[in-house]
Amino acid sequence: MMKHIFMVMFVTMSVLDPIQGWGQVKGGEFDKLFDWYAMEDYERCAFKAESYTRKDKYRQAPEPYMYLALCMYQAHVNPDMFSEEYKDPMKDALKYAYKFRKKDKTGELYAQNKMQLDKIREEALDRAKFYFNDEDYYKASSEFKRILKVMPDDVNIVFITGVAMVNSRNVTEGTRLIDQALDTLRFQDTTNTFEKDDVTHEMLVKAFVSYSNHLNTSGDLNRALEVITLGRRLLPKEAAIRSQYTKLYAKAPEDEEE
Repeated sequence: MMKHIFMVMFVTMSVLDPIQGWGQVKGGEFDKLFDWYAMEDYERCAFKAESYTRKDKYRQAPEPYMYLALCMYQAHVNPDMFSEEYKDPMKDALKYAYKFRKKDKTGELYAQNKMQLDKIREEALDRAKFYFNDEDYYKASSEFKRILKVMPDDVNIVFITGVAMVNSRNVTEGTRLIDQALDTLRFQDTTNTFEKDDVTHEMLVKAFVSYSNHLNTSGDLNRALEVITLGRRLLPKEAAIRSQYTKLYAKAPEDEEE
């Protein structure tokens, strides 16, 4: 009877917070972390997870860092569920998520828990986007760089981070990231494998417009045209991209326009 009651509780919690797809296996070393997080006892989960990271036996295990990242995310969005007040739990969430990714050598655990960990990315992007829209590019680039450490293979994040860095006058490093991202985006355009990512889509549009503006004002109209043309191919429905494309090509010789 008790087993049936537990199963009903677990299914109910899974509907509210879909953890049933997690890579954490019941009965393993970190079973308690799973249970406490599922029961929304985030503070206890974080405390125990941190204690695991201090033990030699578990220091290289990725799971405690994953739970610490998720609990710090909860401290950011649900601070009333914690007795302790954290100075910057979102920054801590990214720090632990980065450590988790480094210790998850095969990437299997990340893949199994991507839906949960993407919540951290989405929340962190909102803060970075605020600074970018406010033209505080130094703070924006700092925020994007933290996200990039966690999501180094996310081409949109690579490109957006590079643009923020260029705008903050870190041109050398920013251009390196931009060129890296553009190579991948061109390949995705050629192979028709580019997919819209709802979380980064708005910032990707802004980044294409912002970077093409930067190139144009720097006297490199040809490069600006190349970048915004790629943006238009990848994001053909975006009014801001179309408007920027029209504006820049109005300045170009007629034989350059497609």
